[in-house]
Amino acid sequence: MSLITNRKRPRGFSEAFDSATTKPKSTGGVVVSNTTDMDSAAQQAKTIHLNFDPTISDSNLSSNSINTSPPLYHASHVQQQQQQQQHRSFINSDSDTGLNTNLLFGNSYRISPLTRRYSSGAISKPKQHAFTNPFLSAEEAAAAAAEEVFIAEEDEDELEMEDHEQNVDDEDDDDLIILEERDLIPKAKRNNSDPVFDQDALVAYNMFNVNNQAPTFEIGKNNPIKKQRTSSLPQLPQAKCFYNKLPNNYILQTPKLGNIKTNVIPHQSNLPPCDDENGHYIIKINEPFANRFIIIKLLGQGTFGKVVQCFDKVNREHVAIKIIRNIQKYRDAAKIELRILSTLKKFDNKNANHCIHLRECFDYRGHICIVTDLLKISLYDFLENNKFIPFPGSHIQAISKQLIRSVTFLHDLNLIHTDLKPENILLHDDNYSKKNLLTSTIISAYMKLGNSNTKKVPKYSKILKDPLIQVIDFGSAIFNDEYHSSIVSTRHYRAPEIVLGTGWSFPCDMWSIGCILVELIIGEPLFKTHDNLEHLAMIEKVCGYRIDKSMVKLSKKKENECGLEYFTNEFIDDDDRSENSSDDSENSSDDDDDLILDHESTYQNSLVLKFPTSSTPQKFINSVEELSRIDLFISSRIGLAIDFDYSLSANYEKNKGVINFGNFTFWWFFIDLLRKLFIINPEDRIEAIEALNHPWFNLGIEDEGTL
Repeated sequence: MSLITNRKRPRGFSEAFDSATTKPKSTGGVVVSNTTDMDSAAQQAKTIHLNFDPTISDSNLSSNSINTSPPLYHASHVQQQQQQQQHRSFINSDSDTGLNTNLLFGNSYRISPLTRRYSSGAISKPKQHAFTNPFLSAEEAAAAAAEEVFIAEEDEDELEMEDHEQNVDDEDDDDLIILEERDLIPKAKRNNSDPVFDQDALVAYNMFNVNNQAPTFEIGKNNPIKKQRTSSLPQLPQAKCFYNKLPNNYILQTPKLGNIKTNVIPHQSNLPPCDDENGHYIIKINEPFANRFIIIKLLGQGTFGKVVQCFDKVNREHVAIKIIRNIQKYRDAAKIELRILSTLKKFDNKNANHCIHLRECFDYRGHICIVTDLLKISLYDFLENNKFIPFPGSHIQAISKQLIRSVTFLHDLNLIHTDLKPENILLHDDNYSKKNLLTSTIISAYMKLGNSNTKKVPKYSKILKDPLIQVIDFGSAIFNDEYHSSIVSTRHYRAPEIVLGTGWSFPCDMWSIGCILVELIIGEPLFKTHDNLEHLAMIEKVCGYRIDKSMVKLSKKKENECGLEYFTNEFIDDDDRSENSSDDSENSSDDDDDLILDHESTYQNSLVLKFPTSSTPQKFINSVEELSRIDLFISSRIGLAIDFDYSLSANYEKNKGVINFGNFTFWWFFIDLLRKLFIINPEDRIEAIEALNHPWFNLGIEDEGTL
């Protein structure tokens, strides 16, 4: 239950973003001839190696550096560059940039195979879990890293020889095999989740890696890139928090809790009625409650009841009490929430994972009451009180790490929150300091808000002193193996699989997290709509590709309203039609035999969203046109120009006049995390544990939250 339910959202964007400016996507195809090999080598020769010396200023990164050799640290590095060029042909390509992501991020971070998708459908691969263990202490992690490096050095020569011999043996056969398969392999489609980390991104990441707990990344087996440390950018401590995972056998062997018994608090029978006509408890300030508490003030009111601040006369402290409406269906729902909260308390009694902590529960005059810690206002309330000036990037990172850790804990307990949103994320401490607003990204995002045409550039902003959070409102949470209602989540944060009615699970929480992060950085919701058609069109625009045909087909099969009304019918080839069709075809006109169908174009137009049409409201069309692919949209709102079709260094060349290289690297990896959260197919969306170990959380930034 949200503390504030009647929230007012600013409507409409003030800036329109032309979709025509989106650059064509580069597709990672296979090599088909020696000519293609020469082109590929020429393209690789243009790769920029950002081996920055701390003494080199940003101004030295001129536009000419795109096609010239970069400044080097020392003479020995020239030899490393030559060795990299010699061994580059032995690197297996796993991305459009021709860089093996397994070698790129080593054991610290590996792109999930589930996020690699093609136009013909998802290509499943064995799932790899090669992240640095986030549950070890710093000392244990360092010891594990040292052991891995020792093992890698022993096997280095042997692996190199095996790779070399294999490539020599297969050299003569590659062209033949590839030419045979050229027409059989579908053309790759670049998706938001495709790994695009090139050598530029690797060097930039190693340069600004704050935590410095991962082993040194390598491009090739014989060409390790040493960590190039400059003055590390500052980072808040919440972004470094670890997740202490419980053993799976402990969770699975522990039976789920049943109904939680609530103690009934006795009361006098001659008291006046305490309920209004809707079953809500009538709040009276400074009056006693349940023979133990004193009501201080009303904190919020929602569908399920009211939340009040009370003084506990026994424990001599202030608490929050959620008073459920005296109606049976809400009492039943409250018992489910109590079961969830009791489960969280059972597995995390110290409340280390930032979920609201249950103190006790009781039944008073027909109202189930849930007593929890007293927290401060929500993230949305703070944003509203700050005139919707976005949070600093450092605070967004700190909040994100805590939020994703909470969701990881929930998912490990087989729980789905289903209603994550800024209103359901509360602050431990809402104290702030008023600071001069100097960061261009925050100013740009605020100036492009669509709630006013007369805004002035803000000079000051409220900056939290401590961005510590708690996730609340588990009234809609559910165990994954129990009944799922068809519609969950607040509209602005609802995942596409819920809108389409294809079935939902853990990934719906990850989509909601993506929506929350965007709102914290631009100051308003990403999907400001209450209509399914408009929502689906917005989703396609933000993700940069059409909704998967498999999802549309399943939506139609389940007779979901969106699938039946908003998408074209499926194209069925004559060869695929049933052989048991009636003999009416013999009576059909001979003219049908002369009908020529373009099967390829007909298939492409099947199971696609019908938007816009002649009956589509103009306001829907306008709202969709204001959006663009997530990397283009977010960067435009924060005053940058980032296009993930190009390398990090090429993008920095376009932005170095407004931002330094360290802060730019921070935003680059932040947008990469968003791209992995905004995946339409839930099977391909990044999981909570993978998001928890994203490289972005090892980067710092200089802004109002850290300086």
